[in-house]
Amino acid sequence: MRAAAPGASAAHPGPRLDPSLADRDYLHLAPLSAIIRETVRSRLTGDQLRVLDLGCGWKPYAPLFAGRCRAYLGMDVTRSSAAEVLGVGGQLPFADAAFDVVLCTQELEHDPEPQSTVDEARRVLAKGGFLILSTHGVWFKHGAADYWRWTDAGLRRVMRSFEAVDIRNCGGQYSALFQLLNLYSDPVPVVRRLLYLVNNALGVALDRILPAENLIANYVVVARK
Repeated sequence: MRAAAPGASAAHPGPRLDPSLADRDYLHLAPLSAIIRETVRSRLTGDQLRVLDLGCGWKPYAPLFAGRCRAYLGMDVTRSSAAEVLGVGGQLPFADAAFDVVLCTQELEHDPEPQSTVDEARRVLAKGGFLILSTHGVWFKHGAADYWRWTDAGLRRVMRSFEAVDIRNCGGQYSALFQLLNLYSDPVPVVRRLLYLVNNALGVALDRILPAENLIANYVVVARK
């Protein structure tokens, strides 16, 4: 089994890694990339990291680990991905303490057994290793397997076996509100990108002026074993 290196041809970052202000999903993807980038820079040490990208898709965040990895392995349930290994999160085919980092982005809402996946992620992490996980708080229904929406309290509960858990919001309630408006602007012809741009700018500005956390579109968890 060969682990692809970050930045290899299998990875397709696209707008997930670096969305523009006129992109539909800017209000949760831009903070998500920023938090992962900050975590890699400030909390992960060394340049020989063993990384498991769980639910990797096309490995959009692999470039953030460039130059830091001994191995970067992708796992997904479908062959329509950059995965080297096929499988589900609740049954990881790896030894205990096999990885220093498990990255799992936008998958927990689709997982029928989220606690099992979190427990398996912890099992395959070395002592002191990190789980970096993101998932939706408020979102529209998408895909046939769309089971959960999360709060920070719910995430703390499923992460309770970790030594330390830090939960970050991808924006506040105004980002969430305008992100939802973006989702439902899809049928609008011609000026759709302009609507996204205006909504994104308003969401960011209002979060700064009137910060509140009653409605959150997306969470990022950094949990240390």
